[in-house]
Amino acid sequence: MNLPENRILISDLCEVLNTYMSKAEVEGVYKAYMVAATAHDGQYRRSGEAYVFHPINVAMILAELKLDYYCIVAALLHDCIEDTTLMQKDIVKDFGEEVAHIVQGVSKLTDLKFHSNIEKQAQNFRKLFLAMSSDMRVMMIKLADRLHNMRTLGSVNREKQYRIAKETAEIHAPIARRLGINSIKTELEELCFKYMYPYRYQVLTHQIDKRYGSLKEIICQIQEEIKYRLEQEGLSNIRTSGRKKAGYSIYKKMVSKHLKFSEVLDMYAFRVVVEDVSECYQALGIIHNLYKPLPGKFKDYIALPKVNGYQSLHTILFGPSKVFIEVQIRSKDMDFISEYGIAAHWHYKNKGSKPQKLANNWLGSLLDIQENSGTSVEFLEETKMDLFPSTVFVFTPKGEIIQLPYKATVLDFAYAIHTKVGNHTLKAKIDQVNTLLSKVLKTGQTVEIITDENAKPHPSWLKMVVTPKAKTSIKSNLKEKSVSELIQLGEYLLTNALEYQGDGEPVTEEKWQECLTDLKYDTKADLYIKIALSEVLISFVLNKLHAKECDIDANRISIKGTKNNQINFAHCCYPIPGDRMFGVLTNSKGLVLHRDGCGNLLRAKQKGEQWLAVDWQTNEDEEFKVAICVKMENRRGMLASIANAIAKINVNIENIKVEEYDHAMKGLNIVISVPNIAILDEVMYSVKSLEFVHSVERDSSNKKTPNQVF
Repeated sequence: MNLPENRILISDLCEVLNTYMSKAEVEGVYKAYMVAATAHDGQYRRSGEAYVFHPINVAMILAELKLDYYCIVAALLHDCIEDTTLMQKDIVKDFGEEVAHIVQGVSKLTDLKFHSNIEKQAQNFRKLFLAMSSDMRVMMIKLADRLHNMRTLGSVNREKQYRIAKETAEIHAPIARRLGINSIKTELEELCFKYMYPYRYQVLTHQIDKRYGSLKEIICQIQEEIKYRLEQEGLSNIRTSGRKKAGYSIYKKMVSKHLKFSEVLDMYAFRVVVEDVSECYQALGIIHNLYKPLPGKFKDYIALPKVNGYQSLHTILFGPSKVFIEVQIRSKDMDFISEYGIAAHWHYKNKGSKPQKLANNWLGSLLDIQENSGTSVEFLEETKMDLFPSTVFVFTPKGEIIQLPYKATVLDFAYAIHTKVGNHTLKAKIDQVNTLLSKVLKTGQTVEIITDENAKPHPSWLKMVVTPKAKTSIKSNLKEKSVSELIQLGEYLLTNALEYQGDGEPVTEEKWQECLTDLKYDTKADLYIKIALSEVLISFVLNKLHAKECDIDANRISIKGTKNNQINFAHCCYPIPGDRMFGVLTNSKGLVLHRDGCGNLLRAKQKGEQWLAVDWQTNEDEEFKVAICVKMENRRGMLASIANAIAKINVNIENIKVEEYDHAMKGLNIVISVPNIAILDEVMYSVKSLEFVHSVERDSSNKKTPNQVF
């Protein structure tokens, strides 16, 4: 098996460390290497390379960012606790508590059992962030670890390449961007692009190289002209550099703005580094006199920094030979922080680090999410949302700038100010005009929040917010205020179960008291709450009240109607009357009904959550949402024809989404409201009868059993 020609050796690592570490620290690093090499002896990676070269490469990535002694040692030992016989106490003995703490933070949860890969990933992710909250070097090692794994991804099969690249694109690259570590972020994104879409990567890379080759002389000329003009105008000690933009950066712009390759203007970026802020703006004026700027293409990230602390002036210019170029102008400090991000903290740690402050602001928001998230999977999903913001800048009445993600609302703004402000929001104003709490904010607006001690979060608020902090704060408050609803749900479930399973005889007060005493509850209300929270099984309570152990099918209840009860319908499978269905008791949504065979229902059963078979008798005036998928030929007027076919059956369409398969075929995901499964069958048959429709099936992405197909 071929081994990498550019393999990093311990001598290479020590050579880099000698440029910024003391001799004693470098010797300590070498000692850590010897321990790691011994621990990993006999272990090999898929490439055939000895395993110890992986931690050496991870340590080298961090050494190039000039991380401190403790981080480099921990990087060399980061897989030892998980993959070797070396224990945490051994690391404490040889290298101290600080190194051991970092290594433990990076190690995965190997001693716990997980019900799914998603749960395992979420648990590890949550643990990683909790460890990171006390020491940022945990995340630095994790990012370097993932970067080296991505560099060597060619040795695994295609399926694994895609899975790891997708996970990296969703989690690790956004974290690197959020922490401002540009070098790691850029390389991770490029490698993800290469392994997720190899054909697109090859074609685009070829096109970029081809265009760059034909314009190389002009690009060098532009760089020289910029430097000459700046020096001529009195700016000294400047640095200029030029580069073609990375393939992923161009691909992302093509996708987000629906551009062809030929329509991407700024494929070449030039960086100008000057002494201070005043020279940044001076250089901007000089360059705008040299080349004509494009209107509306100037961004001032110095006055309004990005959330990760990035500062620079960006402008797009019309250069010679009709070449569009982007120029980034920044000071030396800004350039350093741009490349090193949070890693710059270890260079500035004695000067009150700005990068650390920025990281702590983000970590504070993550800890809010962690505290209020019910499960690790929920924490993972909400953190992913927090990692992908397109920033909006709005102002408080006092002129303070608040950064919020794209599509953030007035209510998000209130929670960004403070959780108490959000929880007691009564009304708001934008630019001194009364507005809705759900109003989406735009950059430059001034927002005023009016609070009232009697104002409280409402469940509808969850639909008004997009920021994880606002969502988790609202959920947490609703849980505290929902005792009466929990009592109502618990009583409803137990009463229905008693009616369904009982012999017609009412439960005597004496039996009730015996049950409460045995279960150690003071009142029926206390018991109802525990039933609603799924902390006491209904079957257990029924056995106590009926004084029998085996004759009752207590995992089945009958429900008559769903109005005015805390009963919800799962949107993963859209159950309707006529389906065989089950209910799962949840803390936040009460009883959630699922179709038999739904993947989420199966996972709930595997995790031991309380579930019940449900006999559902609906009221005549009730209607329920259900999703269907239509695959059809791409013809003009098809939407109108399908809508007309559904309307003839007197059924409402709630939502339609179009999916592009190819030029000839399209898919429609339609949500309709029907009273029962018979009407659904009629709708599906009517749509399938249209000549351009190939298939109609009931949509259930989580369902494991076959769908209804026409």
